[in-house]
Amino acid sequence: MISSEVLASAAADPTSLAWDFIWQESCHQGTCDPASAVLLPWLAQTCAAFAREDREKAVVLAGFIALGADDAGRAAYADEITTLRALAVDRLPSASSDSMFVYLQQAILGFDGDEIWGKELDHLNDGEIDVQCPECDEEWLLDLESEDSRIESGLSSGLARRLHAEAVQAGRGSVAARLTRLFGRFSCPDCGTRFNLADHLAGISYQ
Repeated sequence: MISSEVLASAAADPTSLAWDFIWQESCHQGTCDPASAVLLPWLAQTCAAFAREDREKAVVLAGFIALGADDAGRAAYADEITTLRALAVDRLPSASSDSMFVYLQQAILGFDGDEIWGKELDHLNDGEIDVQCPECDEEWLLDLESEDSRIESGLSSGLARRLHAEAVQAGRGSVAARLTRLFGRFSCPDCGTRFNLADHLAGISYQ
């Protein structure tokens, strides 16, 4: 349980080490404890009080927590999730870096309850992805940073087109280019099967 003293320290200073403790207590290996949803009202209040440039890390944490909440938690804190989403959208065009831009996009998807991209969009920051051929099950590690002749750039879904438009509008050319690869198509060198990369990230179930 996170003490009131830790929460007070974090609320008083967006650079406080208390934020690292809150992250560690709330989320483990990219998954947040559903019980952490109780922090959403505090996060909404704290993020609203911070200056726009100081709220990025807290809003991203809130996105992970909202995604990890169960249905009852999302219903109980629906107003706070709406507030936090608006704060993330407000900050997105002026994010402090390309990587933070991606994290904010991912947070927005977390507030929306997107179980896949609320967790997986930050592959864009890794610069590479593992994909699994749906035909022969061979796995491939692909580079999103540079032109890979095996990737046919594209935007394979409405979500991909939205994220790409946001990146273009914000002047995030590198992010936009990586999005066209993440949501592009790939021809398996082993069996020749051509498939959408985003639909076959290794280890991800879309069922």
